[in-house]
Amino acid sequence: MSTRLERSATNKVIGGVCGGIAEYLQVDPTLVRVFFVVAGFLTAGLAILGYLVLLVLMPLPGRPTPFVQGSSTTPSGDPAEPSAATTSAIASTPPDPEAAERRRTTFGYFLVALGVVFLLANVGAFRIVRWELVWPLVLVGGGILLLAQRVKR
Repeated sequence: MSTRLERSATNKVIGGVCGGIAEYLQVDPTLVRVFFVVAGFLTAGLAILGYLVLLVLMPLPGRPTPFVQGSSTTPSGDPAEPSAATTSAIASTPPDPEAAERRRTTFGYFLVALGVVFLLANVGAFRIVRWELVWPLVLVGGGILLLAQRVKR
């Protein structure tokens, strides 16, 4: 089990994104693949764009996160390749079943909350809500939250 979200090197069909998500959440990779296919149809291809974004942003196992400057550079200024000791330390980290359970529980709560919002919207509980304004505000708020957490560190 991986302690960070990364693409799978062994369980991949296209780029290892669905396999990596499945390994991270400790679920069957087929479920994640079916989710992306169904979401692709329901969102008119927007999920495919999301998959491509994840393909670029999710690192391969043992590799540094893309687009993040690390402190490990060679004297010539080139990024250093991860050493064998670093790679083996990452690979030999014992799985934490409690962390996996927390991730699954959090993901489950997220799906239930999203389902409740869509159900209430279909029933008509949000007739006065202007969704064309809510979703951009949610995205901006989420971005500000992520940036604020990064500044605190």
